[in-house]
Amino acid sequence: MAQAPSTATASMDRELWIDCQLTSSFLSSANTSTIGFAVALPVTLAVLYGYVEHLWLGLWGTAVLLLVSHRFWAGHSLGAMDWLQDPVNFLRRFKYHAWAWPLSSGTWAASLFLYFQRVPLENQFICLIVLIGMGAFSVSLMAARLDIFRRYVDYLAFMSILPIGTHAVFWARGSDNLRDVALMTLIFVFWRLLRKTGTRYHATSRQGFGLAYDNEHLIASLRLQSITAFEAIQAKDRFLANAAHDLRQPIHALAFYAELLRSDSKDAPQVVPKILTATDSVNTLFNSLFDFAKLESNGVQVNKQVMPVCELINQLVVQFSPAAHAKNLYFRNRITPAYVLTDSLLIQRILGNLLANAIRYSAHGGVLLSSRVRGDRVWLEVWDTGAGIAPEHLPYVFREFYKVPTLGTEEGFGLGLAIVQRLCNALDHKVYVRSSVGHGTRFRVELPLVPHSPYVPQLPLVQAPRAQQQRPIK
Repeated sequence: MAQAPSTATASMDRELWIDCQLTSSFLSSANTSTIGFAVALPVTLAVLYGYVEHLWLGLWGTAVLLLVSHRFWAGHSLGAMDWLQDPVNFLRRFKYHAWAWPLSSGTWAASLFLYFQRVPLENQFICLIVLIGMGAFSVSLMAARLDIFRRYVDYLAFMSILPIGTHAVFWARGSDNLRDVALMTLIFVFWRLLRKTGTRYHATSRQGFGLAYDNEHLIASLRLQSITAFEAIQAKDRFLANAAHDLRQPIHALAFYAELLRSDSKDAPQVVPKILTATDSVNTLFNSLFDFAKLESNGVQVNKQVMPVCELINQLVVQFSPAAHAKNLYFRNRITPAYVLTDSLLIQRILGNLLANAIRYSAHGGVLLSSRVRGDRVWLEVWDTGAGIAPEHLPYVFREFYKVPTLGTEEGFGLGLAIVQRLCNALDHKVYVRSSVGHGTRFRVELPLVPHSPYVPQLPLVQAPRAQQQRPIK
């Protein structure tokens, strides 16, 4: 039976799929012709019985019966195969048994040697009608496999012309000779007509299966796009819901503190800093949302250039050392001299987000910013000694608004790492995370190394208070 393309055929070559469909269609139809052979055999034997020697008639009937049995067995065994699972083996097994169909037609046509001009004319007429039917019906039943069909009609025509031609050369005289020539001419014309009609039928079948393949893959592509669009809409809905949720708390705080000022202005020295803190939270979230929206719409301009790693790390050390020291954390750096190809502003934003998180979620110990050369890549790594991230949460840390349920994450908005990943995608940099609960987290950003770069001097280490240099980063 013909099968429509499905997920199992998504990676199957188009021509291979069409060949399998044509073969499956051939087997389905050829089984009908096999049944026709089986029905016509006893009729032909009965018509010839008494006019042909029993030995030759029995040998011919046995040969036809064996070929018909083999065709029937091969057709059913191949038809039962699920060729979608192994199409190459399906075609290979079919070709192994393909000889049976042409040979059976040639063997049947060879019966002319037994009865031509040897039995009554009405008996010959019945046998010739059977041969004509085998040729005519083969167009619709076998043309799906053009190679088998052509051999089938070639054997049928050749083995029909051969005994008639032999009779015309050796035994026919006068009008009999002319009749034999006319009959051979009709067989030749019929054979050419069959081949031409079968070729057109095959082309139509192949085109039909090709359109079915293309249409199904187009439908699958549209279905995938619809699913992707639906998931995108759901993601946007979640995004807006989470943003509204995170905005609600600082806005409620602003309203609460404003009401306090309205009712009692004496509390202004205590209330105003809290208002400023809540306002800063709202501004931070809005800025993150604007950055995220710009990244989602591909609104970030990338300007890659060659820059030394030491320059990049030196700027980050100067920027984040005060925040680390304010929490009594050490901030160390280790540099392997190298030049990289990146956008200096965007890579600073990436590492800045990672460093801000590392400092925010480390209660003791410190932070390490390092660079290492590995092959044709430069690894920029941010290590911290925070609480770490459990393995079940690692696959989701780069999702927007995802917060790891660990002590200290309630003050964040869950957008920092999502922005990091999208900036890395824009720069074609890879970002990875490894973490161990209780031993901290390491983020790694891989940048392309620029070879044959001048020597980059080692930056001095930024020293933290001595009391905090007791616990090394693990």
